[in-house]
Amino acid sequence: MFLLSSVMFASIVSANEYPTLERVDHVLTCMKTNGGQNVDNMYACACEIDVIAQQVSFDDFTEARTFEIYKRMPGERGGLFRDSERAEELVSKLDAARADAKKRCFVGAKRSAKPAGPDSIKRAVKSTTPSTN
Repeated sequence: MFLLSSVMFASIVSANEYPTLERVDHVLTCMKTNGGQNVDNMYACACEIDVIAQQVSFDDFTEARTFEIYKRMPGERGGLFRDSERAEELVSKLDAARADAKKRCFVGAKRSAKPAGPDSIKRAVKSTTPSTN
């Protein structure tokens, strides 16, 4: 019993190693990018950072973000960030995690502003029903 609870606790700790400030910053930035602060965006963006945190350690996430930010630096200084195998490896890993998170969490998905009423359901059924002419 002790071993099982230790393993469960260790997996919870590793999944939550991202600091709260980083998670909140990610959610707010994601919401701004995807249409503003609303409940749908909040859930999708919170889900996104959770999925990323499951796939990329916080240290790798931080290093990858550093490479992404500083690769735009001109000249030789920026070359360190642009021409690094480590940079390519970490940024690719982060990009893959982001793509998976966007797909799994429906980030940026447009939702209908109003629920489907009886008239729209009738039109949808009528348009998919084969005619008997």
